[in-house]
Amino acid sequence: MRKKFAEISDADGNKDVVSEITPDLADAFIAAIRNVVGVEPPRHAESFTDLIGTIAQTSRVIQHLEAFRELAMVAADKTSPHADRKGIAMAAAMPPSRLYRVLEKHGRPKNRAKAYDDAVHQAIDEGVQGIPEVFARADEITEK
Repeated sequence: MRKKFAEISDADGNKDVVSEITPDLADAFIAAIRNVVGVEPPRHAESFTDLIGTIAQTSRVIQHLEAFRELAMVAADKTSPHADRKGIAMAAAMPPSRLYRVLEKHGRPKNRAKAYDDAVHQAIDEGVQGIPEVFARADEITEK
């Protein structure tokens, strides 16, 4: 089974090349990016060894993408104290309860209203003067 490579470039002409991709994983990845309906079984790998190699490489990619998705979800939640968590959960194709577990795992509060209230009190305790300044400081605290 011959391995494939992928070349990814940006608008500035910068290129990155990934080699040693199993052909079946390459086909599945392209189909996933294109949002093709219906998953096809492996067509290139036929031997046990080739299929095991395809499975192992696919598992590593899935684990990496799942970790990346979690970090993207946390980044989206950090964009604002009022970030749309329902929208984040829908984009991640997961129920809100799982989203909350992921966010808590990465140190994000489940109850943002209480966290924001705590941040306001912390800003006051820090000696911040003026209502707009207190809320600005609370925004800074909750965006961490």
